[in-house]
Amino acid sequence: MVEDIGKIISNGFETYTKNLALAIPFALNAVITGVLAITVFGFGFFYLFGSSLSALGSASTPQAAAAILLPVITRHFYGIVILVIIYLLVFLFFQSFFMAGAIGMAQKATETGKSDLAVMIETGKKNVINLYLAEVLVGLLALAGIVFIVPGAMRINLDQLLSGKNADAVLLLAGGVFLWVIYIAILSLFLAVFSYALVIENLGPVDGIAAGFGFFKAHKSDVFLLWVVIGIILVILMIADAIFGGIPVLNVIWQFASLIINFLIIPPLTTLWWVRLYMTRTGKKMYFNDLLMHPNDLKKLKADQ
Repeated sequence: MVEDIGKIISNGFETYTKNLALAIPFALNAVITGVLAITVFGFGFFYLFGSSLSALGSASTPQAAAAILLPVITRHFYGIVILVIIYLLVFLFFQSFFMAGAIGMAQKATETGKSDLAVMIETGKKNVINLYLAEVLVGLLALAGIVFIVPGAMRINLDQLLSGKNADAVLLLAGGVFLWVIYIAILSLFLAVFSYALVIENLGPVDGIAAGFGFFKAHKSDVFLLWVVIGIILVILMIADAIFGGIPVLNVIWQFASLIINFLIIPPLTTLWWVRLYMTRTGKKMYFNDLLMHPNDLKKLKADQ
């Protein structure tokens, strides 16, 4: 039985309500990578800008602070880039482990109706290297879009950025950034399923990416529709942040609610939806109404009834 997107969403939500532990990989990932970010960038900030902190403290306006920081950023540009790359590589490793574990848990829950943290650990250890390398490859593909911003970046002068003398270069750079964003959005659509295919099928990095793209080519409308649904949900959350964030009475409550939604609800739900879409379109066995059956067997059973 091939489920439509609406059924995938409703069944995924029902599976999540019975397997709230699916939020744990995302919570652990957020905590660990958050601590990592504070450590790395805290150290980097004091190392790069420590000598300018007293001057920053005496800056009376944001423009004055920017005038102090921009020359320092220019001088230490390559050091900042190296620091960011190191952080991203380490961050990506932890993310790959927990994402692989979350996909494994979602697959188990979709197959049997139940899952647990033992599945997360087992699947994470089995797939972390392959998923990590695949994420690096996809990251390099996304980074290739930097060609769009090269013309503007080569013409802009950071020391004169606040003077308004680089208006043409700024516009060219902004246009390049816009094209880069479009390129990344298209790439994310084409490869939306690669990590799920890699973990579910136990594939290598290149095979996982190829399988994800192959799945997109075979099921363009389904992938696009679910991709759009998830995008709409994220846009709605951004609008809610803007609305409730501006209301003093609701701001604190919403910040707490937003934290729960963004880290403990949306990620496990979307993971279940993508896993369920992949499994139902590739003929994997799935859990239907307390029955563990292959989709073709369930279809035959319903036809007989």
